[in-house]
Amino acid sequence: MGRIEPDWTFAGVSAASAWGLDHPWNLHRDGLVWIATTGSVHTSGDSHLRRIFVAGLEVWIVHGVKVTSVARTLVDCALRYSFSAVLPMFDAAFRKYSISEDSILEVCDTVRADVGPVLKLMHYANAASENGGESLCRAVIIEHGFAIPQLQRVFVDPANPQNEYRADFTWRFADGRMVVLEFDGNEKYVNPAMTRMQSTEQVVYEERLRESALRRAGVTDLIRTNYREIFGQTVLVHKLLAAGIPLADSGFTLLES
Repeated sequence: MGRIEPDWTFAGVSAASAWGLDHPWNLHRDGLVWIATTGSVHTSGDSHLRRIFVAGLEVWIVHGVKVTSVARTLVDCALRYSFSAVLPMFDAAFRKYSISEDSILEVCDTVRADVGPVLKLMHYANAASENGGESLCRAVIIEHGFAIPQLQRVFVDPANPQNEYRADFTWRFADGRMVVLEFDGNEKYVNPAMTRMQSTEQVVYEERLRESALRRAGVTDLIRTNYREIFGQTVLVHKLLAAGIPLADSGFTLLES
């Protein structure tokens, strides 16, 4: 489409795709294409085209097409989609592009809208989140009011100090309990780049070794979740409650490290 319409500057979730910002693909279910305009946002002719007004449009070239800046793209998406849908974009932007909060705030100053959703996403964005699935999982944790976990905590296996393992989410309690939540994406078992060409049986076996090492390192409870539980939310919430994860406003003290 960029080649057909070289004057278009893609915006919103269309620009997020070009930038490679993680997000749920159901945002594209409506088939809409978003472009930036410095004029009228009125759409005529193509019912699948939507325009976003951008004052002082700054154009970037990504994969040979014109797109809005990362900061502008984040703001436009934050104002149109849910917190859980856009948190992966913010995490990816901080992780991939080391985007500054000031650049996002500068964009906020140019829009005529309540930027509260943007500020909330900035508050919770974390470059340590390794992929969109982990970001979606954390969004569920946040939206249901649970205490925020530590991301990518490193554990050393006491039985073999050369072996280190990073846990997706960790809560450490003053009484010595340590709860780990692991997000299991399907690619973990079928993508050759992630399985290192190993069989599914071997990958599962190594996961069991990993779990044993985490327990030796002090993990008392280990929860696993997946995409289905994240989108359904109920099962994941019940698992967190059963593991004793406190609510953020409960006054319960968690240790930082």
